[in-house]
Amino acid sequence: MSQKFTPKNLRQPISCYEESTWHSNGSPKWENDIYSVWADRFPVTPGHLLWIPKKNMVGHVRVTYGEAYEYGQDQIDSGKWAGFNIGQNMGMAAGQTVLWPHIHLIPRHKGDCEPGRNGIRLSFPNGDHKEYY
Repeated sequence: MSQKFTPKNLRQPISCYEESTWHSNGSPKWENDIYSVWADRFPVTPGHLLWIPKKNMVGHVRVTYGEAYEYGQDQIDSGKWAGFNIGQNMGMAAGQTVLWPHIHLIPRHKGDCEPGRNGIRLSFPNGDHKEYY
């Protein structure tokens, strides 16, 4: 008999993939034995995806991250996206709200921002955002 898991609330410790809040958000777009891919519930751009490893283990996170990167690169190569942001928030101090590893893959398109002005450096709101380049 399979165990029934209840999705946890935001900022609650999660002990397994099945407790993540995504399971109360419909169904994954696709999945395999290592990870699942979900539409972000609060997307920053259309097509914002979450790549979620099924185990909180370095190997699973590494494979999931690599697959997300390859998918993003394929979208650029096919002309569907101009670029993408990819990353993780790990720990509440970094802005993580669902306390299970997951990778954000955010499509970027020409004209959706001022060129070179809203990359990963701006994820730290109190950081030094001077132009160094």
